[in-house]
Amino acid sequence: MRNVLLVVVLSGFLLSLSGIAKAEVDAKKLFKTHCIPCHGEDGKGTDLGKGLGTPDFTNAEWQSTKTDARFTEQILNGSEKMFVFKDKLNMEEVQALVAYARQFAKK
Repeated sequence: MRNVLLVVVLSGFLLSLSGIAKAEVDAKKLFKTHCIPCHGEDGKGTDLGKGLGTPDFTNAEWQSTKTDARFTEQILNGSEKMFVFKDKLNMEEVQALVAYARQFAKK
């Protein structure tokens, strides 16, 4: 009986952990935290960002020339003008940011 109870308790604990791991990523919050200073809240770029060559995410033509893999690489590895985020964001968060950046061209 103790073994059954232990299995039930452990199963519930593991299920709760898996729920935490699968919690939905808040891409808008991530964008506000990490991206707005250069990319702007509207995705068009701030004065600082434009000075650094930040693209206008609302430009559907520009976006059509960039793959999701390229967006992902840019976020993870940065560039001489963009911070590196591979040590700050996990892949699920990066993918959520890619999708969030993509939505600017749809407006």
